[in-house]
Amino acid sequence: MIYKKTTDRTMNGIPLNEIWEQLGAEFPQEDIRKHPATNMEYVSVEKIEERLNNVAGMENWDFFTDPPQICRFGKENHESCVVSGRLVLYDDNRVPIVRSTCGAADIIYPRDSDRPASVANALDSAVQDVFKRCAKRFGIARKEKNAMHAKNGNGQDRTEKLMKVTFLEAFRALPKGGAKSKVTYGGKTLEMVIWSKEWDALQKKFGDSFRVGGRLNEITFYGVEKEYRGTVQLEFVRLPDNGGKGAA
Repeated sequence: MIYKKTTDRTMNGIPLNEIWEQLGAEFPQEDIRKHPATNMEYVSVEKIEERLNNVAGMENWDFFTDPPQICRFGKENHESCVVSGRLVLYDDNRVPIVRSTCGAADIIYPRDSDRPASVANALDSAVQDVFKRCAKRFGIARKEKNAMHAKNGNGQDRTEKLMKVTFLEAFRALPKGGAKSKVTYGGKTLEMVIWSKEWDALQKKFGDSFRVGGRLNEITFYGVEKEYRGTVQLEFVRLPDNGGKGAA
């Protein structure tokens, strides 16, 4: 096969440089949703598929996934469903253009149960995640916004705030030290993380009150809200001057 120069190639009868511009165009505001828990703005899988159909043409793209894998990590063997995938666009000569990556979703276990809530939901979420990641590599929905954007060079607000959270579960180990737990804050369910340096200091000061598998009722601390992999986390920074009075 003799390949045309990139500048001569077309897809759906449109020059490739125009295809990339149209795929990467910002979505109208009515197509952008806001996650109720994290307040993050996102574009749905259905709208991304619609963009591909309208620009590339329904017959000019495919999405493939490899068999899912269940990955376990950390001392507590936390489980995630991991899926590798590739989004393939074909020009008018059926020459493929491929973008590939992987996606993942945590497998959730109900409290006091060794049976996951739904492996099917975790798999579906992982497939949607890898599809969106592949689409972003073609420039689609790359400018999803976080409503808490702002104020420093990486788009995250690092202002420390005094926070009081209620714990919903025991502390779970992080892969590189430290711990995390699901908490409620401001009427939302979020993940709180304590990095290894701060975790070690808390253990030295308070002993078994801060241990993996242990659970507090609530705590007051200074922390920051930040985005991590599309969700909002609370990051522990330090206890207030009263030493965390109110922690229990």
